[in-house]
Amino acid sequence: MTKLRMFGAFGGVVCGLAGTAALLATQAPAKAGPPGQSEPVTPVITFDPTLAELPESMTADKNGNLYASNLSGAIQHLDPATHTFTTVATVPLPAGAALTGIKVGPDGLIYVASASFSPEPAGAFLWRVSPQTGAVEPFSPLDPAGFPNDLVFLDDGSLLLTDPFLALIYKIDTSGHATTFLANPLFAGNPAAPAFGIHEFGVDGIALDSNKTNLFVANVDFGRVIRIPLSGNDALTLHVVAEDPALIGIDGIAIDRRGTIFAAVDTQDRLATIDKQGAISVIAEGPPLQNPSSFAFGTSQDDKKTLYVANFAIVRFLGGQPANPGILSLPAQVPGLPLP
Repeated sequence: MTKLRMFGAFGGVVCGLAGTAALLATQAPAKAGPPGQSEPVTPVITFDPTLAELPESMTADKNGNLYASNLSGAIQHLDPATHTFTTVATVPLPAGAALTGIKVGPDGLIYVASASFSPEPAGAFLWRVSPQTGAVEPFSPLDPAGFPNDLVFLDDGSLLLTDPFLALIYKIDTSGHATTFLANPLFAGNPAAPAFGIHEFGVDGIALDSNKTNLFVANVDFGRVIRIPLSGNDALTLHVVAEDPALIGIDGIAIDRRGTIFAAVDTQDRLATIDKQGAISVIAEGPPLQNPSSFAFGTSQDDKKTLYVANFAIVRFLGGQPANPGILSLPAQVPGLPLP
């Protein structure tokens, strides 16, 4: 598949996205919470954008392995110590589709979503990949009108998967059967002011807290973070934790052991935190950040206090500007939560 074919469906997004990002950059960084502690952001792995190496999402497994999903369909194993990566598998994506969220399941296999801006040919799938052999299989076909994005695993081996176009969260069991776990108007995007320009994006990033009693999701267009209890009297009731212009364009989220939420604010080249009281702090913005889209806390003894960031850089690349996609890192005061 040529690069032109591969990114044709995404090219129209960039014009609106670049303009929106410029507009948002003029807004106040945060109206709530104390100033955040700035953290140094360091490039650790560099990708080649001309080879379609644009990391949309990344993850870590419990053994310290780091993986990234690229728009091209490639899945890379990352080695920050040597600043290198190897491609472990390539998903056979339909024309116009791209990889989105990635996680390693409790079975040790990689699960990665794909999506497309067009329902034809269908590009909405969840794929299952062996990191040892590179074997790829479609695990769960999903509504082609949607845009499956980020995922998280539950204790029973099932997973929850967000869809920002359909404003819902899927639940997919261990056999690949998908049902609607939860749908809500607060999951919908904002067609009047879409953060990504050409199409509204709603519920996207997803993470669980330390006891897996609360689910947290982010809404891209509204800069909104929502808490959803999974048990108790208010189970599946939505609670807005934070909503702010500083978070518009929020993509992936991650949570540390203290309960602090980390937000990758894609369209504003910004990393922010949200504490348990909903106070927002900007911890990094501007270069070398270029459309940060996802996080992974290190899980080995050497990097458990390191937070890795997928530097998507898609706006620069498709806009013909200097693009520096890759993996960045910053120090974490508190380790991330155990995986998966």
